[in-house]
Amino acid sequence: MSSAPRAPLRHRLRAAHWLVLDGLGAAAFGLFAFGVLGARESHQALAAAATALAAATLIAARRWPLVAAAGAVAVFWLSPISPGYAWTALVPLAYALYRVAERRRPAVAAAALAAALTAPVASALPSFEHAGGVMPFGLVLAVAWTVGVAVRQHRLYGEALLHQETKQAEERAVQERARIARELHDVVAHGMSVITVQAAYGRLIVDTEPAHAADALAAIETTGRQSLAELRRLLGVLRAGDRGPAEDEPAPGLTDLPRLAERTAHAGVRVDVSVSGKPEMLGPGLELSAYRIVQEALTNVVKHAGTDHARVTIEHRPDAIVLSVVDRGCGGEVRHEGHGLAGMRERAALYGGTVLAGPLPDGGFKVSATLRRPVVGAS
Repeated sequence: MSSAPRAPLRHRLRAAHWLVLDGLGAAAFGLFAFGVLGARESHQALAAAATALAAATLIAARRWPLVAAAGAVAVFWLSPISPGYAWTALVPLAYALYRVAERRRPAVAAAALAAALTAPVASALPSFEHAGGVMPFGLVLAVAWTVGVAVRQHRLYGEALLHQETKQAEERAVQERARIARELHDVVAHGMSVITVQAAYGRLIVDTEPAHAADALAAIETTGRQSLAELRRLLGVLRAGDRGPAEDEPAPGLTDLPRLAERTAHAGVRVDVSVSGKPEMLGPGLELSAYRIVQEALTNVVKHAGTDHARVTIEHRPDAIVLSVVDRGCGGEVRHEGHGLAGMRERAALYGGTVLAGPLPDGGFKVSATLRRPVVGAS
């Protein structure tokens, strides 16, 4: 079993590790700076104190960058006494400015840069006779600050991108759960409708026509098995960690309408299916959506129409598929819009289509759906 890749070293270091590393770096810098500065200064105590303060800012810059910048500026302002103090404070101040720009808000970072740029001016005081270091010092500080700003922007962009990807993943998960809910509703509603009708029919004729009652029981068994198979397929999507090959049957499509009509006939509603046009370039998603719309419409016929006949028409057009389910039942007002009709409209909307449902003038009810074909080669 291969192990997971390790994170980069800088991400594995803890706060204590960084404190030790910063301390070692500050000690090395302090010894070097004092060796250079102390050898030239007559005030050894002041040189030692300034060097210690500059080294301490290197340790403090990681957690308290503004405090570190203030300490480095204070050392820089000793440069009128000796130019060596400016050189001693340059690296700590540049590092502190980098940290301020990386961690603080732009307004705070800009104020820190403005305050820090006063320090190079001190190197030319008191007479401005030696002003040659003002521009180079200021440029070094500005570059360090700019790098910090760039690092901050890059980090914020990465965080925003990660947040966006996380939000998109959550939205996809919600959409997938909604799709599975619609699938479960379609399967359960159709299957239970057929089973309920057949059970009621069988109970009525079990004494007088036992052969027909046996047929009703057989229809219940067949519908139950098919519904369970589809439920297993849908619930298999929800199983966590199941990476094995798919063992269930593929999702149903328009070619499965005859079997759907047969199951609906067992529930007491004979279905005539009429297909026109050429069924070319149909993707599995489009086929599944069309099948589910027809299935839901027939379920509503079985449950609400009070009729024994329905007609399904499938028209394949060059740019769309037009579905219609018509019954001559009790008609009336638009039936209660639960998950069924809403689910049909959502499925049609996935393919730029629409669903119209309502009673017919001369009695009965009609569901009409239009699903647009995906344009081949469209970007």
